[in-house]
Amino acid sequence: MSDLRPRGIPILVNGEERHLLFTLNIIDEIQDRYEKTLAEVLDDITNEDVSGHMLRDVLVMLLNDEVAREKYRDPSSTLKEITEQEAGWLVGLDNRFTLIASVLKAYGISLPEPEDDDPNRKSGQTNN
Repeated sequence: MSDLRPRGIPILVNGEERHLLFTLNIIDEIQDRYEKTLAEVLDDITNEDVSGHMLRDVLVMLLNDEVAREKYRDPSSTLKEITEQEAGWLVGLDNRFTLIASVLKAYGISLPEPEDDDPNRKSGQTNN
């Protein structure tokens, strides 16, 4: 039987592979923190005029959620939480867009697959 646990999108953090995954807990945490929808927050982190602190904060939340999930699954897990300062050190001008792309990709894999037989999808209409 296959392992059905979601893994997320891999990124390297200090030479260690970590995984970004949008869970219900993370979505709630992000929306509560910024008092915006997740889509609005993701829009903001792609906007160069918005401070990089939002990308840093989202990375902290995603990476620390991974730590909590792994410790729940395996109490002997050695993953460690990161601070805002440590996350800030991860984001540089040379990799900012790569990290943004990883966050967006993690969001994309968290969305449900569209139904192929939805007639409104082809016409552009939505079900209400």
